[in-house]
Amino acid sequence: MKNENSDVLIYAPFNKKNLNEKDVIWINAFQTILEIGLNQITKQKLSISNFILDAPKKDIKELGSCKIIVQLILNNSFSTEALVNESQLENVKVIQVNCHPEIKGEFSTDILRVNLFDETTNKSIDLSENIGEIKNDIWLKILDIAFTIKKDLVVIEKKDKKFKGKIFVAETSIDQNSNRETIIRELEHLGFEILPKVHFPKDLNPFSELIHDSIKQSVLSIHLIGNHYAPLINNIEISSIELQNDLFHEVAAELNAENREIKRLVWIPTDVKPKSEKQRLYIGSFKRNIELLKNTEIIQTPIEIFKSIIRNKANGIIDVKPISQTESKEIYSKSVYIITNDIESKTYNNIKAELSKQKLRVLEISPKTNKIDLIQEHYYNLINCDAVLIDYTVENVQWLNSKLCDLLKAPGFGRKKSFLAKSIFLNTGATPVLQFQITDLELIKDDKKDIAIRLKSFIEKIN
Repeated sequence: MKNENSDVLIYAPFNKKNLNEKDVIWINAFQTILEIGLNQITKQKLSISNFILDAPKKDIKELGSCKIIVQLILNNSFSTEALVNESQLENVKVIQVNCHPEIKGEFSTDILRVNLFDETTNKSIDLSENIGEIKNDIWLKILDIAFTIKKDLVVIEKKDKKFKGKIFVAETSIDQNSNRETIIRELEHLGFEILPKVHFPKDLNPFSELIHDSIKQSVLSIHLIGNHYAPLINNIEISSIELQNDLFHEVAAELNAENREIKRLVWIPTDVKPKSEKQRLYIGSFKRNIELLKNTEIIQTPIEIFKSIIRNKANGIIDVKPISQTESKEIYSKSVYIITNDIESKTYNNIKAELSKQKLRVLEISPKTNKIDLIQEHYYNLINCDAVLIDYTVENVQWLNSKLCDLLKAPGFGRKKSFLAKSIFLNTGATPVLQFQITDLELIKDDKKDIAIRLKSFIEKIN
């Protein structure tokens, strides 16, 4: 294809003799997928073309008529003389896509690099077959490239965009890269600026400086701990994952001295299977020391629930209105999650009013049509509340026992502290038969009609 005045040029710095027919099909398939992604994201028709070298050398300036160059490194037989970087061209963004696991990308340091191979199995991806059979994580990787292109093409939007705040998303092991990229994409869609904006250095000093600076600018720090202790920092036997968590403590202490605060969310898969003894010991040590770690929540839930927690936490931090230290101790110092099976009942509204009167923050499920969102919000509230009150208004023992089961499973969802109070507010007359024995569970019966009197014992446990 011709590349004159294209918005996006897919450029393969290879001599044609070094590419077989399957490689050419691969390049065309990549272009097709990228074009689909760009059309979905930008809602406008962008011109995309591809270019493969005809001769061993190429005048780089001839590529400068486009706005974005996506440089495809398919294998090790590329022409080093034909590689492009942004310093060679004016007003052209270069995105390098490494398609083979042996390509490290160290030969070009001033451009954005994206890995487009299976990082779990360390194998190349076959795009030469049916595009419809491509795995979702590959589509997502190419969509990430499309989002990057959109940011640089839509200049006005980029200049006018105001971010809600900055969030640091730590480097993770290869088995969690896909989850990290998904989290970044969702946070960007919500209007947050993600740090760092460059690739993680492999040497200790530049790595530490980048992480320190990125965390210090952020309002939230997100860390994913997977099955592998790697990636390691060059010349030392320490994982970048461990080092980033250590650097968080350093930055948090500095911010505390400045009367500022940063929160950290650390996610560990529910089915984590450490691939080395060193990683097993690190995860165990990290979880044991959680009570000593300030401003940190360790969350061990399915990834979809963790993403919901991130969204709520991020928006909660941004939406909090500044209040004085005195007010912060007095107003809503504790939270109560109310679980009800009759959201329209007068009793439910009276309970909320009384708890608010006692300066307790009420957590509840907001009206949603999506069942997945409802479940995720339920888990989030169980993890973060100080106390739980089950408002049992409509007789449904099966429903009640399912909620009690959730209380027992809360540590598995990511809860790291005990509930200050757990009560069932009975409004049905007959006492239900409970399937689970839960320590310190109080049954608040309806023999006294005054809400304040009935809630007195519950509130005293919290305060």
